[in-house]
Amino acid sequence: MAGEEYCISAGAFARMCQTTRDTLRYYEKQGILVPKKSEKNGYHYYSYAQISSYYFISTFRGLGCSVEDIKEYLLGGEEVRFDGFVDRQYAALLMQQRELERRIGIIGNTRKLLEQIRKNDTGKPELYEQPEIFRLKVTKVLSDPATSFSEISTDIHRHLKECAHPGIQAFPMGASIGREDFQKEQYVYREVFSFADAQASGPGIRELSGRLTVVMVCREKDGDIRIAYQKIRNYLKEQALQLSSDLYSLSIVNVIDPNAERKYLKYIIACVEPVKSMSEKHRGLKITRK
Repeated sequence: MAGEEYCISAGAFARMCQTTRDTLRYYEKQGILVPKKSEKNGYHYYSYAQISSYYFISTFRGLGCSVEDIKEYLLGGEEVRFDGFVDRQYAALLMQQRELERRIGIIGNTRKLLEQIRKNDTGKPELYEQPEIFRLKVTKVLSDPATSFSEISTDIHRHLKECAHPGIQAFPMGASIGREDFQKEQYVYREVFSFADAQASGPGIRELSGRLTVVMVCREKDGDIRIAYQKIRNYLKEQALQLSSDLYSLSIVNVIDPNAERKYLKYIIACVEPVKSMSEKHRGLKITRK
């Protein structure tokens, strides 16, 4: 026995605290929970007073506090105040909470989008009333030529830097084709875009012109993406619709596999309105809603 105060063996102390001896050895090595070594048998013993120290360490470790911060408080003496230590940990947890809420928001929005894609995954253009007006963060494409993602890589890089602000969700990301260029079959990317929420502000934040959209889901099995563009153009003509926005091609998956063909999943969106001279025809339009 190492003395009257330090009388709990390492194994018994681990069982009392519902931890492992490996954890105790780690804390001992870090100098934040140090037992006494018996001169008689060389065993390590803990005191009952150290049980509260263990739970202090365990609690703050569970909250994400680093061993270094705990050590600073435990070994810092009078100059390190407990209330200041707790305040710092509280502020750090609030930052983690905000980051977690941001990540949950991204996953939640992506789930909504994928659900929407499942509804529209028919292999043909559809008229769809969006649940809400899209807000976007856009970055102008400066590259020339700009007909593929590989050709606008520098623009994508600039865009991702500009997405590092609250309310902007970098993924999924896409590129737009100007409506005039689309009608001329000139498929040149005009802007890179990502989604933004109501809190996002600053340069490049834009709302689409309406909720009535033509949408189409495109996969690699559908062949050349220009086939999809042609289908959309034919659909607009058949339904006497015209674009009221640029055409936004959202890239959900875009992989180039050296051992296989290119794989992609795109969701094409454009705001539309009836051609004014033929608006009467559209009273009977079939519109997919939420």
